[in-house]
Amino acid sequence: MKENEFLEIMTGAYEYAYKSVEYVRPVFVFISTIVSYLLFPNEAYVAPTIGLFVALILDLATKYYAISMQNGGFRNAIITRKISSESMWRGTKKKLVSVLMVMICCGLFMRFTEFLPQIAIAITSICYGFMFFRETQSIAENLIDAGHTDMAWFLILVKKKKKEFMEDNDISEGNDSK
Repeated sequence: MKENEFLEIMTGAYEYAYKSVEYVRPVFVFISTIVSYLLFPNEAYVAPTIGLFVALILDLATKYYAISMQNGGFRNAIITRKISSESMWRGTKKKLVSVLMVMICCGLFMRFTEFLPQIAIAITSICYGFMFFRETQSIAENLIDAGHTDMAWFLILVKKKKKEFMEDNDISEGNDSK
């Protein structure tokens, strides 16, 4: 093998490795693989997770909407600093971290109790159900704060179903503010 051929092979290998790192983003793939492993121990977790994240997004959107309606519109709420990225991010970050931690714990519970999958599924269903009820209640409260008093029936219904859900699963509400 000539020196030029070896140099061409090594240059080609380097270019291939560089392009694979540049376009595939192995760090992103590694992180998304770990998250997927933790959050989705089986395919049954995908739909509830999507539903919960949609509820989180709706909660955030209705919060912005409620603050806007209470302060003369979105633009005015921003001008008066009622809506600021810092204040909204603080609350959103806390909620996201707490929801993700519960979801990861549920995923780990499923992974490490494979010999008792029914118990893991039941506990995970309770956790996801409770988190979904909380988000739905918060959405209804935000809409009522925005002036949609016609949604009071929905809030009453959600609170009632949440209470029934908690009683059926022997859960105490503790320090729940919403």
